[in-house]
Amino acid sequence: ESDEFNTNTLGLQWQWHANPKATWMMPAGNLGFMRLYAARLPDSTRNYWDVPNLLLQKFPAEQFTVTTKLRFKPRLQGDRAGLIIMGASYAYLSLVKQDDNTVQLEYRTCNEADRGRAEVSRTHVPFTGHDIYLRVAVEQGGICRFSYSEDGRHYTAINETFTAAPGRWIGAKVGLFCTRTRQTNDAGFADIDWFRIE
Repeated sequence: ESDEFNTNTLGLQWQWHANPKATWMMPAGNLGFMRLYAARLPDSTRNYWDVPNLLLQKFPAEQFTVTTKLRFKPRLQGDRAGLIIMGASYAYLSLVKQDDNTVQLEYRTCNEADRGRAEVSRTHVPFTGHDIYLRVAVEQGGICRFSYSEDGRHYTAINETFTAAPGRWIGAKVGLFCTRTRQTNDAGFADIDWFRIE
């Protein structure tokens, strides 16, 4: 299953984590990508359980691999975009702009997110490119292995695994996000070239 984002409508398998706003996304299908704008995290945010602008879809099978290609164009410190496995506990691999204007690739997890627990940063490495390929392989029992690539051929694995947990009313989901921590009228964004499930 593949989303190449060459149309101006999203497939019905996609769902926002809360009631959507038009400012979160521009389906620029005529340009061959989908643009996610960095939406500001709500003031009450304890973790991403409370974040509405997660673009998600239900797990399509017990075992599958998701790969996505994106280009990150941050504006401010704290702008972040990535690939997330979402449920009562969650994990994501993302790019985030630092206070010294560098960008880092970061892997984070959050156990018992629905109870307000804090995220834990597990891995972070400098990132100097433009395009990045993010991947998560889901195995039997919901075991998730994240990896990333700068060329789409050679992937570097995150050393630890994460076990997906269903949400309260939903099964675990996989998807994309782009967020920011600061107020601005000129938000950063991520352009998603494609999102493929194998």
